Amino acid sequence: MEVYAPATIEEEELEISAHYFDLPQPLEEENSLTAPDIISNLALVIDRKQVSRFNIMRSNVWDGAVRGFKRVSYSEFTDMFVKFSDDAGSFEEGLDTGGPRRELLTLLMSCLQNRPIFDGPPSSRYLVYNAVAVREDEYFLAGRMIAVSIVHGGPGPHFLSKDLVNHIVDQPYFSATLEDVTDEGIVKVLQEIQNAATLESLKDLVLNKSTLLQTAGCFWYVKTIEEKHTIVNEYVKWYVIDRNHSVIKSF
Repeated sequence: MEVYAPATIEEEELEISAHYFDLPQPLEEENSLTAPDIISNLALVIDRKQVSRFNIMRSNVWDGAVRGFKRVSYSEFTDMFVKFSDDAGSFEEGLDTGGPRRELLTLLMSCLQNRPIFDGPPSSRYLVYNAVAVREDEYFLAGRMIAVSIVHGGPGPHFLSKDLVNHIVDQPYFSATLEDVTDEGIVKVLQEIQNAATLESLKDLVLNKSTLLQTAGCFWYVKTIEEKHTIVNEYVKWYVIDRNHSVIKSF
C-alpha cells in the first residue's frame, strides 16, 4: 500500500521550493573565467598536508619521473615531494620547499620535448603515432605530466605547436606549412604540386601521386589550377593532426 500510495507534499517542502527560486543563481562562469583563474581554482584542491614522493636521479630524470607518476600511491591532488640524487644514489641535502619540485617540472618539460611521441620543429612540436609509446600509454602520461606541471607551479609546454593546441581546445585556426612536414619524400611531392604551372601538369601530378594523396583523403578530380593550394593545405593538416587523432585524444 505504501508503494502505491499517492505522493504528498508537506507545507514545509512547498516553502523550501518557493524559497529556492528567490536565491541568487550562479553566474555563467564559462565566459568570465580566464586561464589563470582556472589554474588557480585547480590548485586550491591540492592537499598540502599529503605528499607524493619523487626520487630523481639527475642522470636519468625521465625514468625517475615516470616511476613517480606510475606509483599506485601517486595522486595529483597531493603535493609533490622531490629528492634528487647522484649516480651513486646519494641524495642531495636540503628540504623541499618548492625549489626541487619546480626544478623537476622544468627538467621534465625539457625531456618531453625530445620524446619520440613528438615531431616537427623544436619550437613547434606536434604529436605523432608511436607504437611503443601507445603500448606504454605514454601519451596519456605526457598529458598528465603537463597538466600537473601547470597546476603545481611548474612551466607550461611552450614547445607545443599552436595548431596542436588549437585543435585540443577546439579552435578551427590552422597555420602549419610544409616546414612542419618532416618526411622529405612527402615534402618533395607537395612542393611539385604547389609549383605546378598549368592545370594539365597538376592533373598529371595528382594522378601519378594518387596513392599518397588517397591516404590523406586528398585525391580528387581537379578542375582549376588554384586547387593545388587546397590539396597541399589539406594534406599538411592530415599529416599534422588528422592521422594522429587517436594519440591526441589519449594525450
